[in-house]
Amino acid sequence: MNTAVLDQLRLDGFAVAAGAIIEPLLSDLRAEAIRLVRRFTDDGYRSDDYWFFNAAGAGQPVLYRIHNLESQGSALISGLYADGPLHSLAADILGAPVRSTACAMIVKVPGLAAAVPWHRDRTSVPPHSVCNLSVFLDDSVPENGCLEFVPGSHLLPDDADVTRACERGPIQPVPAQAGDVLVHDVRMVHGSRRNTSATYRRSIVVEFAPVGLALTSEDG
Repeated sequence: MNTAVLDQLRLDGFAVAAGAIIEPLLSDLRAEAIRLVRRFTDDGYRSDDYWFFNAAGAGQPVLYRIHNLESQGSALISGLYADGPLHSLAADILGAPVRSTACAMIVKVPGLAAAVPWHRDRTSVPPHSVCNLSVFLDDSVPENGCLEFVPGSHLLPDDADVTRACERGPIQPVPAQAGDVLVHDVRMVHGSRRNTSATYRRSIVVEFAPVGLALTSEDG
């Protein structure tokens, strides 16, 4: 993390660490993502951790999130959650030893993925204290539903109205390439549009907090 990226993160609440995940790890993570998605689409696997919706015209339920990703039988992903490059990156960002506190995979299915409503992941922690790191397995662009943020919204009061924050704007789409890691403060107002393209947008998201900082389950 260079100074410019850290400065943007502190000011805007988000920043992209370009090319932070390189080969062969990127390809290996992508292969695991494919296996876990096929577990749902091809094998008919269902659990409370596989979040889906039913879309008109779709032949089967549309998967959009795999929660508790570190517990889904992938040694590679559980290892990444336990230790590794994301931990080092998060420690640089937060300026303290960190622990991983949540892990999920976001799946934007081509042509079917719905928009994610504007929201904040957590508001029960101070700004600059807890962050999400999104590892992009595919290029993320407006057409396939890249993340969008209201810059500086991590500094809003805990009870700020998300809808009004979006109306005031500005709203900034944040494209990223496969292998990039997008960092955002968990207090950020953010969302994403539906995937209108013919390509997947998959990302592995890990939340990090300083060791010793207590978190609640009320919002994240």
